[in-house]
Amino acid sequence: MTHKNGKLKLVLLAAVCCLLWGTAIPTLKTLYTQMAIPSTDMYSKLVLAGIRFLMAGTLIGVFVLMRDKRIMVLKGKQWRDALIFGLLNTTLQYMFFYVGVGNTGAIKGVLIDTSKPMMVVVMAHLFIKDDRITRNKILGLLVGTIGIIVANIDKISTGGIEASLSFTGEGFLIISSLAYSAAVIFGKHVMKVIPSTILNMYQMILGAIILLVMGLIGTGGYHLHFTPLAVILLVYSAFLSAIAFVLWYSLINQYSASSVSVYAFLVPVFGSIFSSILFPEEHLSLLVLASLVLMSIGIWLVNRVKQSA
Repeated sequence: MTHKNGKLKLVLLAAVCCLLWGTAIPTLKTLYTQMAIPSTDMYSKLVLAGIRFLMAGTLIGVFVLMRDKRIMVLKGKQWRDALIFGLLNTTLQYMFFYVGVGNTGAIKGVLIDTSKPMMVVVMAHLFIKDDRITRNKILGLLVGTIGIIVANIDKISTGGIEASLSFTGEGFLIISSLAYSAAVIFGKHVMKVIPSTILNMYQMILGAIILLVMGLIGTGGYHLHFTPLAVILLVYSAFLSAIAFVLWYSLINQYSASSVSVYAFLVPVFGSIFSSILFPEEHLSLLVLASLVLMSIGIWLVNRVKQSA
């Protein structure tokens, strides 16, 4: 693969992942409304997340079975590695994210969630010898962060951000970002011995089971009620998770962790675009489009180094 083709592959597949995750925002919002799940009912959301990722892991398993006619069985410490990865990438990331979002404002939630690329860059510098922090990466992250702020500047200027801070709100969102960042670094190490598709199948199933157990204990049993539309949305969210995570970690396996993770800046922008299409009350402002330009520049700056493709 030439360097140019490798860069094009990174851009296209990373953008596809961010587009899929961007659709997850309005999809889950509609799903919660269809199932009448209050914003404060975090345990029901954990149950729903557990079902979603269990389905996603199963879908990956079906794909692997159709492709390879068999499914690789993990051995020895591979089970431990898959469990750790599942705890970081699925259980802890989404548990702390759902609880954190419920205890903080939406704008602060978006801003804190976009700290993930920064954390990945720092962790990669500390734990991956060929993925060091550079001037371009720092500048790119700053420009990308400014892009996120620009996208939300109208809400910020009208009091969209409260001055209060809480450990179970902003603190949990930071822990969620740390869990994701640790999963990226750990996953890149584990994928040297376990293929990324197989690893994601196992980690989703294992992480989802833990989410389900925690949610069911918290709610005192199963209480979810699905409408026909809710079933369709759940299946779609499982498909998008399966596709996006497999593609995302295959890219992380091939390229530097920092060069891939910076694309996460695009997720809230795509989410805003899709939300404006699906929800008439959520207008798409020029600020969102300006932020997309800024984040694209930030991504270009971070990747303005020679990649091993």
